[in-house]
Amino acid sequence: MSNPWVTKVTIIGDQLLLTVQVDEFVTNESLEISGYVTQHGGAIATVFAVQTVTRNPDGSATMYVTATPAQGFQEGYDVTVVLRAARVWMTVLKQQQDGTVQPQAEDVTERPPAGDGTVWNSIRATGWETAGGSPMWIGGGTPAGSGPSFRRE
Repeated sequence: MSNPWVTKVTIIGDQLLLTVQVDEFVTNESLEISGYVTQHGGAIATVFAVQTVTRNPDGSATMYVTATPAQGFQEGYDVTVVLRAARVWMTVLKQQQDGTVQPQAEDVTERPPAGDGTVWNSIRATGWETAGGSPMWIGGGTPAGSGPSFRRE
């Protein structure tokens, strides 16, 4: 397996399409790709995507990431791509005070603001983000937040 690298940058419409090799990451693992693409003369595009690693039939793993340039790229100049690839995971922590776990607040406007010394240290749930941005939770529990992508106890 190879180290991650960008093998191609293509302009499609108003977007840059980056082909990124991510062979050393685990299949079905969520991966965050972030960074930027620059070119002589000031062209720049920032990159951010979360995708699930999938394997090609030959065992390699390739991701395709898009970026919108803030300034146009020009023919005849090299591009420099600086990317970070990182595993994505989430941990939801309950507030713990005086050895007891505090109840989950449904309406945060009814609670006082957290003060100096407030601690969240009891794991409620852990998981990772899927390519669609929805969390896959392991260890059960109630994630903090709202919306259809969050399970509640």
